Amino acid sequence: MSPFVAGAARADITPPVGVDLCGYGARPGPSTGVRDRLVASALYLADGACELLILSCDLIGLRHADVVALRREIEAGTGVPATHILVGCSHTHAGPATPGLSFLGQTDRAYFAGLLRTLCTTAAAAREHAQAARAGWARVELQVGRNRRQWTAAGMVIGANDEGCTAPYVDVLAVTTAAGVPLARLFSHAAHAVALGGDNTLISADWPGAARRGIEADEPGVTALFLQGCCGNLNCRERGEAGVESQGLAAAAAVKAAVARASVSERVLLGAAVVPLVLPLAPPPPLAEARAQLAAAQAQLAVLPATANRGVRWMAEGAVEWSGELLRLAAAGVRGQTVAFEVQALRVGTGAIVGLPGEVFVEYALNIDRGSPFSPTLVAGYANGNAGYIPTAAAYSEGGYEVCDAIRYYGTTMPLPQSEALILDAVRQALAAL
Repeated sequence: MSPFVAGAARADITPPVGVDLCGYGARPGPSTGVRDRLVASALYLADGACELLILSCDLIGLRHADVVALRREIEAGTGVPATHILVGCSHTHAGPATPGLSFLGQTDRAYFAGLLRTLCTTAAAAREHAQAARAGWARVELQVGRNRRQWTAAGMVIGANDEGCTAPYVDVLAVTTAAGVPLARLFSHAAHAVALGGDNTLISADWPGAARRGIEADEPGVTALFLQGCCGNLNCRERGEAGVESQGLAAAAAVKAAVARASVSERVLLGAAVVPLVLPLAPPPPLAEARAQLAAAQAQLAVLPATANRGVRWMAEGAVEWSGELLRLAAAGVRGQTVAFEVQALRVGTGAIVGLPGEVFVEYALNIDRGSPFSPTLVAGYANGNAGYIPTAAAYSEGGYEVCDAIRYYGTTMPLPQSEALILDAVRQALAAL
């Protein structure tokens, strides 16, 4: 085996003040300032036979089509195969609007074009900085995430469910130079980056950004990269400015503890596998139901107060647009629609990284890790695109925002419950290929 090498790079991707933020509806207006800078970080790994590139971005998410184009550009510039490149987003709700989420903010096209160029150059810089290295994994306890699906007399709501499922740990890949100098810390935990609420208009990386800053302050010169876990049904526990910092510091301390436990080696075998998948989508509702739904959305828009802020108006107009598309599909008798869902797996020594493109429920991560031949198996959501919420099959009968309402921001109808089995089978195939 040729010597294991690694390189890291980072770039500032903070948008100009005045761009729309994304993730919450009903925001009173565009961004008004910068609370903390947004960053894109890249980690390059090679073992002589295989090259990998991992990108971590302080963004709400990216469309799969944009990731495909980005990977193509990175491959052309670096030679790293597109299927060996993982592009992850932190899912901060205080970052700029990007294509792929409708009715929650308008994308600044000039900023977005520059962002994609910056991601390409950052990936190339990580490869250019490659040097002989060592790497190792560790998993330690961390509990930023809390299950948010709470059953009430009114049904399933977004609340606080302390009895619900979480992934109470952080996975950490520690990378050093051959001489033992800290080079990179790749870490992942599952918790929506929503400490700053819908009334916030300051640009921020939220708690994952605070964690990254804490890690880098503790080890000057190191590059910290965050991959958001499967947090489709998890929020962070603490809210507000204090919550950003306290949860970030807790994560940084957990990463430090994990690094102390990690046994790094210069013999690190790498691998990559992608399993293309299409998920079946639910058919549109019956024609009469679709008509009634559109009429209700139109009626709500008609009585919207003139004083309603633009975020509220965009959501109301979006409900009409989405309902109109449902009616069009119902009237045309459309059936058999699907959505692309790429499953990616990367091997890094004894551990693996699985990338899933959506707001995946945490149960997926736990099931995948439990059945994986690699230890640990870090399962990242919001990787290589975002197909919207991916509930477990059991969650469909429970209803709630993630099952019934959120799809209007991503598409027209939800993936069917059998998607869970299809995804888990594809992950097994990808891990077996490694």
